[in-house]
Amino acid sequence: MGCQPRVNNAPPLPPPLPPAAALPQPVRSTFYVTINQLNLRACPGIDSPKISALELNAEVEKMGEIENWTQIRVKKNGTIGYVSSRYLSPQPVKVAQPIKKKPKKAKPRKATQPPEAAGEEEEAEPKEELSPPLPRVM
Repeated sequence: MGCQPRVNNAPPLPPPLPPAAALPQPVRSTFYVTINQLNLRACPGIDSPKISALELNAEVEKMGEIENWTQIRVKKNGTIGYVSSRYLSPQPVKVAQPIKKKPKKAKPRKATQPPEAAGEEEEAEPKEELSPPLPRVM
């Protein structure tokens, strides 16, 4: 009994299965940034850290929405983050949308100084020259 080749009597393996049909990718809406610089944030909210800034008409895909924040994927580089929903449009824009900032509350003024002390010039009425007091007779 010397060296004889070993024979594999195992049944042959079945042919490989055909590749599974690729699941259809969800269709995501494309939106465009409507201001010159829009902060992309890590989470929804003004206090959330900024990831980057997006330029006017940057193309993004909407992935979800939470209150007034939209989760997006930037088409240019695939970055995912959140932006304020009010600065997205379904069509590109020609001119950047003006940013409406909240008006600042008027600060109470400090005690005002007379116009002469404040350096303001006003037309002064001519002052009457007073004569010296008369001596009293007793």
